[in-house]
Amino acid sequence: MNRLWARLTLAFVAVSLIGVATVAWLANAAANDQFRRYLTRQEMANQSALIETLETFYAQNGSWDGVAAVLDSSATEPPASRPGFGMGPGAGRRGMGRTGATFTLADANHVVVYGANPGAALTPAEQAGATPIRVNDVVVGYLALMSPGRGMLDQAQQAFLDELRGNIVVAALIAGGLALALGPAISRALAMPLAELTRSAQAFAARNWAHRVRPNGPREIAELAGAFNDMAESLQREEMLRRNMVADIAHELRTPVAIIQGNLRAMLDGVYPLERSEIATIHDETLLLNRLIDDLRELALMEAGQITLNMQTVDAAARVRAAAERFMPLAETRGITLEIASDPSAMLVQADPDRLAQILRNLLSNALRYTPAGGRVTLAVARTNTMIEISVRDTGPGMTAQEAARVFDRFYRGDPSRTRESGGSGLGLAIARALTQAMGGHIGLESAPGQGSRFWVALPATQQVDHERFSPATR
Repeated sequence: MNRLWARLTLAFVAVSLIGVATVAWLANAAANDQFRRYLTRQEMANQSALIETLETFYAQNGSWDGVAAVLDSSATEPPASRPGFGMGPGAGRRGMGRTGATFTLADANHVVVYGANPGAALTPAEQAGATPIRVNDVVVGYLALMSPGRGMLDQAQQAFLDELRGNIVVAALIAGGLALALGPAISRALAMPLAELTRSAQAFAARNWAHRVRPNGPREIAELAGAFNDMAESLQREEMLRRNMVADIAHELRTPVAIIQGNLRAMLDGVYPLERSEIATIHDETLLLNRLIDDLRELALMEAGQITLNMQTVDAAARVRAAAERFMPLAETRGITLEIASDPSAMLVQADPDRLAQILRNLLSNALRYTPAGGRVTLAVARTNTMIEISVRDTGPGMTAQEAARVFDRFYRGDPSRTRESGGSGLGLAIARALTQAMGGHIGLESAPGQGSRFWVALPATQQVDHERFSPATR
């Protein structure tokens, strides 16, 4: 009974049976009421002659005194022959027509002069359905016909109502049977996509990363299947990145460790002399190893949102000029022209000045690394709506769309054969992206093979200049 389809079946059947019973009861009540109203309308049509008789009676007598004899004689059967109308209190004071409908006569003030409850006033419902009696265009009374009550129908009329009730009961039984038959089928059809989704989740938990769900069934379940597939795609991609990262870290750490181990073994075996130059080589490898470990730790902290930022108003243009001056000697050594597209005025952004300088260092070192001698690296700063955009354009080999999509991944190198000397550790751009996002900005790339690359960083602009905070010391 804990199965979803079983619970859906019970709920479907219960709701269907309650609905069928309610409809049958309402249909029976409505049919009974409408049939009795029909009899009343028929009786009203049959009483047109009675209306004329009453008008003549009032015109001749000037009042309703003695009208009981006229109304009693209008009945097709003597009052004593009907239940409740025999001799006794109230006998002869209530008329009954051919269809079993009872009628009541009231004066012009709606006070009953013949019928049930003489001397009482007609109810608003009785007044609404009463037929006025006019003499010389003046209303002198009202004739109200009431629907026949229980026990007032003749045999044929009662037989018609009984047959109608029987048909309603049969229809209700058929509808209930259909609910019992269709309930399990509909419930299984609704639960089947969820069962498939459960199997897919179990397969995915068993590390079957390629398993996906067919998005079928109702729209909500199909959307759930689509969301599951998106999640599975993301987890599969993250798992692939994690595996690649572990392999890349192992590769990056293995190289300096192997160099250190090899040099130390050579020294111990007497192959290399124990000299300061050899020890310096080992020391350089330990520095490289330490820098790689620091980059990994910093990147992990940034992606976990645990890095502390010193956000303040910073002149992006001044930071760009400072970065260009710092890298100018390296660019000249490699025969590369490093320039700023223009000498921009103050471009104020909300950023951590040290982290912004780190982003510019990573972008510039990457651009100089891949720009050949005789090439050009250009920096620019511009305002775009509410953001300040810093761009670094190079004249290097450029990248394909597949390479550009992965360039910000950890340890990614467009050419797998590149070493750390030519391709870096592969963490600089990943760190730049993490820092930019932590400061509320965006980073991107525009590149094409043979046309160089343009990296850009967009940071929130400061709307008003804070003269106290923005001073030469903060630049």
